[in-house]
Amino acid sequence: MGEYYQWVNVDKKEYICPADFDYGSKFYESMHKDSTPLHALHSLLTDEWKGDRVLWFGDECSVPEQSSNGVIKTLYEQSVEFGYPEDAFDMICESYRNVSCLFKEAEKDVREWIEDDLEEYRENGKLDHFNEYGIDLDNPYEGLFLKTAKRRMFTINHTKKIYYTFAETDMLFLDRTKNDYGDPLPILMGYGRVTEPGEWLGDVIGVSDQRPEGYSLIKEICMKW
Repeated sequence: MGEYYQWVNVDKKEYICPADFDYGSKFYESMHKDSTPLHALHSLLTDEWKGDRVLWFGDECSVPEQSSNGVIKTLYEQSVEFGYPEDAFDMICESYRNVSCLFKEAEKDVREWIEDDLEEYRENGKLDHFNEYGIDLDNPYEGLFLKTAKRRMFTINHTKKIYYTFAETDMLFLDRTKNDYGDPLPILMGYGRVTEPGEWLGDVIGVSDQRPEGYSLIKEICMKW
């Protein structure tokens, strides 16, 4: 089985799921720099999620009451308010909106899930489970599948005022050989049972095709892989 991850926005109470884009949801399965889930994340960070706190969050870990990290503290507080103290992943699945449905790249799989929900709604007049995509059941596809997943050139940590780019930053394996395909962002933003908390966890992350002025370029990143 293993631990499954989602990109979670704790401020908007939204997330995207790699499985909706027909990708695996384990820690390393959508880390390729050209993976659709990462491109979708970039598009959200450019628009709807700009300035928000996000993390790559696993389903087999709890969030402790005592944490110095702001994003983990927020998840704990939300889990308590929802009635699931420390069990943030289930709280997310039962209260956050899955916005994978905004992307045309996720349409095939998401449409199948929505059709199942609509069949249940037609038969029972209601859903017996949480409406994860937050759709209007009487007008279910309004506003869906309109966004395009697109990678931006620069990945920026606005909190630390640093950034990386594949054109200039060396991505390295633990043995110092070049990693030409992996994006370190899930490692930097990860929180789960199978990984140490990421160095950027809780920071405000952005992306851009314009080099950020006044920020420092990261020359190399060791991906601990």
